[in-house]
Amino acid sequence: MSGPMSLEPGGTEQDTLAIRLAGPRRVRARRGDDSTLALRLPRLGPDEAEVSGLAAELADRIGPAVHPYEVAALLEAEGLSADVIRHRYGHPNLFSLASALYERVPRTFPEPAPASDPWRPDHVRCLLRGVLFALPGLAYLLAGPLWRPGAHVSALVVAGVVSWAWGQALGHRAHLRMTTGRREAGRTLLT
Repeated sequence: MSGPMSLEPGGTEQDTLAIRLAGPRRVRARRGDDSTLALRLPRLGPDEAEVSGLAAELADRIGPAVHPYEVAALLEAEGLSADVIRHRYGHPNLFSLASALYERVPRTFPEPAPASDPWRPDHVRCLLRGVLFALPGLAYLLAGPLWRPGAHVSALVVAGVVSWAWGQALGHRAHLRMTTGRREAGRTLLT
């Protein structure tokens, strides 16, 4: 809005959408699963047995949740639609069902997965990495005879291989240091 706005009664505030309070909720009768005719009273609240069954079924995944929104994401991932939530569980929407499940299931605090030991090398991977990284050094040795042989070619090849190996060793050690955590990574940068 670029101009002044009149705040007098009957002014421009009547042009915007007003918040409307929700009216009384209509009660829908639940369709029975059986084919016989029976009188059923309409449900006014959620089906506690169905919600408890769902809570028991998903307890191992709901327990570590820290907010009902995580439970809502889990229910969406399980494929529960709004119609299923409304008809089977008796909740008006996904978030009310998620809140009910979050309140029913006690919180669990799973142990984190054990960290792998970065100092224990995988010999096969190290061997394959070494062969792969040795290919440029092999190229230096094979290309040496194509150059005009002189006194400096062998020194160039040795310097290239040594500097390459030194750089790879330092990079590998830095990577191992950084995988152990932020404090060790910072210590690697400082030392």
